[in-house]
Amino acid sequence: MNDIQQRLRAALLFPLVFAAIWLNGCSREQGGRQEIRSEGVRAVAAESLHVAFSGGKFGYIDPSGTMVITPRFDIAYVFRDGVAPVRVGEKWGYIDASGSYIIEPQYTQVTPFKKGYARVHDGDKQIYIRKDGSQLGSLKFDFGYHFSEDMAFIALDGKYGTIDTTGAIVIEPQYEQGYFFSHGLGMVKIDGRYGYIDKAGNQIVPPLYTEADNFWGSRAKVKVGNLWGFIDTTGAMVIKPRFDDAWSFIENMARVRNNGLWGYIDTTGTEVIACRYDKAENFSGGYARVSKRGKWGFVDKNGREVVPVTYSEVKPFSEGTAPVRVATRWGYVDTVGTMVIEPRYVQAESFHNGLARVSLKGSQAYIDPDGNVVWSEKPIR
Repeated sequence: MNDIQQRLRAALLFPLVFAAIWLNGCSREQGGRQEIRSEGVRAVAAESLHVAFSGGKFGYIDPSGTMVITPRFDIAYVFRDGVAPVRVGEKWGYIDASGSYIIEPQYTQVTPFKKGYARVHDGDKQIYIRKDGSQLGSLKFDFGYHFSEDMAFIALDGKYGTIDTTGAIVIEPQYEQGYFFSHGLGMVKIDGRYGYIDKAGNQIVPPLYTEADNFWGSRAKVKVGNLWGFIDTTGAMVIKPRFDDAWSFIENMARVRNNGLWGYIDTTGTEVIACRYDKAENFSGGYARVSKRGKWGFVDKNGREVVPVTYSEVKPFSEGTAPVRVATRWGYVDTVGTMVIEPRYVQAESFHNGLARVSLKGSQAYIDPDGNVVWSEKPIR
């Protein structure tokens, strides 16, 4: 479980590394969409804006490639929940879709807003803030996770408890670790083992497991001895431990490993795709990346290799296409494996809101689904 904790901490804290700033393929929240209007430019949702680097600063372009927020930030991140974290000098603040500050730069570390709340550093402690900049309650804590199902786990003096969206403590800090709530249950660590509690702190699944994960799709993976299985929200073992390794259910499919090879099961435990791949990734948009003998391709949920396992590297499908690498250049294939944008890019990311970031002839650029450059950092000849 230590690796999960480390990944969560790394993912939830800023400052961001340079590469992450450009990663516009992050998942997007459904609420809090804002629109921007400027003369001659159609209204677009805040989450449709893309980070662009020009003249040594970061700004934002719209899906047409028009620079709608002038580059003036030392670091900028994608819009989530209608706002974006930006850094000026050594301080982070937040802007809206017009480029105006809703919270002036003042924090050394921040997280993106999610469902109306963000976590920021206040000295050597952390607090939650709202979009108007006000603090959620008065509590300052050592570490916290984002809100899930209107609850957040926070750490005080080495113990984890929960707060609600008013900032009030609901469950007093008492656990060695606490993560997120899903399907009404939160995973906690007690005396070195993991179990699950409800939002009132009642123990629903006793702390029996040396390794476990949060609930995804009403299933949670747990380790019994050296094998992984899955429990439901009552704690019943619905998929008996029989896998050497397993990941949580994403899109109702979980990747599992036996005898050194990966395959996929459904929520009943039925092997839908046999364990025959050297490597495998989670499903995304109905397709999963798989690898054999150092080459990559894609399978659908029926196990059909819709994109042949022949590419040096691939990235997830998004908006009907996926980046694939042929030798040293990247192109894009569609969901039947047809190369729709020929390999010519040094780097390429998945499409997000109609654009994909690529590196071409020494310049960062954005392309549309037809491969046309709509914006570039510098002229491309």
